[in-house]
Amino acid sequence: MSQHFLLSARARTISIRDVARLGDEEAYALFKSIRFVENAGEPFCPYCGIDAVYEYRSRRVFKCKGCDKQFSATSGTVFRSRKMSYADIMLAVVLFVNGVNGNAALRLSRDLGCSYKTAFVLHKKLSRVMASMQAEVQPTGMVDIDGAYIGGSIRQENLVKDRKGDGRKQFNTKRRSIVTARERRIGGRSRAWVVPTEKAADPSLKRTVNAAAHVVTDESPAYSRYFMHFADHSTVNHSVGLVVDGVHTNLIEAQHARIRRAERGVYLHINGNHAQRFADELSWRDDFRRLDNGQQFRMVLTRALKLSPDLELVGYWQKRPEWLRSINRRRGLRALTLKRKGRPSASISTYSQAATA
Repeated sequence: MSQHFLLSARARTISIRDVARLGDEEAYALFKSIRFVENAGEPFCPYCGIDAVYEYRSRRVFKCKGCDKQFSATSGTVFRSRKMSYADIMLAVVLFVNGVNGNAALRLSRDLGCSYKTAFVLHKKLSRVMASMQAEVQPTGMVDIDGAYIGGSIRQENLVKDRKGDGRKQFNTKRRSIVTARERRIGGRSRAWVVPTEKAADPSLKRTVNAAAHVVTDESPAYSRYFMHFADHSTVNHSVGLVVDGVHTNLIEAQHARIRRAERGVYLHINGNHAQRFADELSWRDDFRRLDNGQQFRMVLTRALKLSPDLELVGYWQKRPEWLRSINRRRGLRALTLKRKGRPSASISTYSQAATA
């Protein structure tokens, strides 16, 4: 009997021990080689693009000879303004991708020896990296579509006389549905949306899934008219069986089982504000479950070093107003600084108008 891929040595090409043993210089060299992979690991200016730069070795900062701007290996990436060492960042990425059903921020903080706030923001940044890869997916061919509800269940009262009806059918307003479209092929990709109901995902599905696709769903009324939009539409009646006349959605049911395991066993609670990040993260994990963890590590770290900083997570724990983060962070912070020092600034009135608009 052949051994499952995840149980074989081929699935383990990088370990926490290997990364933890890296010295500071080795970790920095590896980090720099991934950051500047387009130039064979040699640094180049992210502002003007030339590679005529020199390095301040005492601070590990580069300076461009063309535009005279300084930058580091994390400038303009999701890790900008970092305080963690390069070795710790790489260790965090390995720990994060090794979690088959996710990795909670509390566990990440204990493994890294950092505060929960640091681990929480780092967790959301890495989730966003995975989400950026999932945002590029446009399912085609044979596509399974189904939804799974998360959260929202109401705990029953202790005494039977205090219970109101069947507790299994009671839900509160925080319940959300994760609707997923998944390609049925080897190496197939998936795309997930967090919506109040399965019907609410209809516009996103029709906009993203290729119109020439053959979609397979259950007999939910939310998908009843898909035969008019897609090339073909097959349905399975789950009240009869999981597979009826060869039609099934078992692959997407398995993917939703991963979401339920993550919600109950890893994250315990998925907040509605971050539910889309969790959906994208778990969708990514399912898509690339057949890759070894070394490839997963390099994929996530490479994409993280190409993405610009997430304004939502910049100063997350400082409770900065949303309108300030959405306009322009540098100008906004300068305006607040001048305001605190009692200096008038034309920018403040501009931001005030934008906030009330």
